[in-house]
Amino acid sequence: MSAAEQYIAAQSAAGDDVEVPTLVNFIIQDGVEAGASDIHIEPWEDMTGVRIRVNGVLQWLVGIPSEFHENICGRFKVMSNMKSHVKDMPQDGKASPPEFKGVQLRVSIFPTVYGEKIVSRIFNPDAKMFDISRLGFDDDTLTKFKELVAKPTGLILLTGPTGSGKTTAIYAAIGYIIDVNGNAVAVSSVEDPVEQNLDWVNQSTINVSKGYNYPEALRSLMRQDPEIIMVGEIRDLETAEIAINAGMTGHLVISTLHS
Repeated sequence: MSAAEQYIAAQSAAGDDVEVPTLVNFIIQDGVEAGASDIHIEPWEDMTGVRIRVNGVLQWLVGIPSEFHENICGRFKVMSNMKSHVKDMPQDGKASPPEFKGVQLRVSIFPTVYGEKIVSRIFNPDAKMFDISRLGFDDDTLTKFKELVAKPTGLILLTGPTGSGKTTAIYAAIGYIIDVNGNAVAVSSVEDPVEQNLDWVNQSTINVSKGYNYPEALRSLMRQDPEIIMVGEIRDLETAEIAINAGMTGHLVISTLHS
């Protein structure tokens, strides 16, 4: 039984009210302790369902009475500096709950017919050290991967579905490069958004609404004298062309493709 489920059961048995901030903390605690990458809090007709994604697979966590859903949304909005009164438009934000030292949440809220759906991505520095040796590769694959990221030029693509570990692998590769070269190499990234701050890496978050997209960011970045370029994701032909050209003109480019 999850901590959130135990809390709801204990409060009901004692005849006490469920405190939403406490309940939200237990949900986050369950996600962190399970090593989840995401928490899904979904309003349905008869209840609010909470699921967590562990190793790429969604798992049921707890069912919560629908009466608490609006307050749960409000709690996540306050934590993530969103507009509490906006309930009919998507919102995004970030939170660093003090109860979970070092844990960062990237929160997305999306309106549905039964209410607002919440998805919170978890970044736990204690669980994800971005250590290249902890990616789960067999020895031969790990050796080849290290050889690839040690090359001075070219394009390396990590592919897979959502939650398969592409970002973890790409961050681990960058971490390995920094460990080997220290501050003697210029590393820059373009991401949507920056998911984890990395030492010795100049990281930039794109902003499509202001015209700052992947192609625009990469064109500007090429004037910044980078040696290693990390592109969060290749989504279109123009980005692909720039990444390939960069890899062919003296840069090492590391990126991902959804597949």
